[in-house]
Amino acid sequence: MARAGAGGVCLVASSYPSPAAPTRGAFVEDIALGLAHTRPVAVVAPLIYPADPRVEDRRGVAVRRFAFGSGGQLLKEYGATPVALMVRYMLSGLLCTLSAQRGHRALFAHWVLPAGVIAALASWLTGKPLLAYAHGSDICVYAEKSALYRLLTRFVLGRSRHVFAVSRDIERRLRGRFGVPAERISVISCGVDTALFSPPPAPVPVDAGGPRLLFVGDLVPAKGVRELIAAAGRLRAGGHAFSLTLIGDGPLRGELEHAVAAAGLSDRVTLTGTLPRPEVAAWMRRAHCLVLPSHNEGTPVCVMEALSSGMPVVATGVGGIPDQIDAEATGLMVPARDVDALAAALIRVVAEAGLLERLTAGARGTGQRFSMAARRAEVAAVLARVLDGAAP
Repeated sequence: MARAGAGGVCLVASSYPSPAAPTRGAFVEDIALGLAHTRPVAVVAPLIYPADPRVEDRRGVAVRRFAFGSGGQLLKEYGATPVALMVRYMLSGLLCTLSAQRGHRALFAHWVLPAGVIAALASWLTGKPLLAYAHGSDICVYAEKSALYRLLTRFVLGRSRHVFAVSRDIERRLRGRFGVPAERISVISCGVDTALFSPPPAPVPVDAGGPRLLFVGDLVPAKGVRELIAAAGRLRAGGHAFSLTLIGDGPLRGELEHAVAAAGLSDRVTLTGTLPRPEVAAWMRRAHCLVLPSHNEGTPVCVMEALSSGMPVVATGVGGIPDQIDAEATGLMVPARDVDALAAALIRVVAEAGLLERLTAGARGTGQRFSMAARRAEVAAVLARVLDGAAP
């Protein structure tokens, strides 16, 4: 698959698809597959689910997963991560990376924290160059949690020959907060498969049940799902016709199901759990509006998938979302953690004459703006330049 003679890359990721979770970190796999066309690629990722294989040839890319006693949970699902668990994560990840990187020229970390720490330690021990991809929560959330995390972030960024940022917001943070020189940063967002996520032949008509609203993401507090259910209650209380489907899973699922029942929303709100990407794409082609009320974000892939599917978006104006949405043309933006503003925006979508049609027309004009093929080519070009020694 790879071009002969190209310098191989060992990609170390905090999240990567697996048989048990085929959609988690799918955008990282998209980048790995793109690089694998031009150079050898190996992937190291944590083993979250016991049923997943430790070693896998996944779509032509060698993947190694390191065990750390996850208990079937992601680190972010622990809240305050136990120190012993984090130590096991780092040591196991480092040993796995040191083995996987043999024969490869460079290390490529996806997420500065925690995967970047593993990759930076491997870079320090082997002398191989490091590149890092800042995806959002690593810089906006985890790096700000403690002085230790900020120190680790500076260690990773200081060792990195080049840093990718998924949005201009992340670039500003890298430069202003952590002193990364502008010439060592490339702003390249993740992309989507625009063959899979594409508009239906014509806009989806609204039936008597009202517009179909859609959420896609982890059911965690930072995604604003509590505010979303509260806003749905406001829509129902106002007599508005609508339905809401939440695709995804996480620690808040039980709480949300109880809240839906308690608010009398069971006939309007459905939680599907995690779905394969083709099913997510099918939902996006038949829904009318994506809703993403996150507290923080990098550059959310689901927004790009929705717009590429010709579906407008109501989202909070955090992270890279303002780079994605053209306000009042392809979607609406609201402040984070503001149920009143979120409910008001959703009421506009379901009730304001002509608004949904106008926003849908704008979204259907997105075309290939978020094409993964273009993003893969941009990342591959930067890697070739950096690994050839032309970049700082």
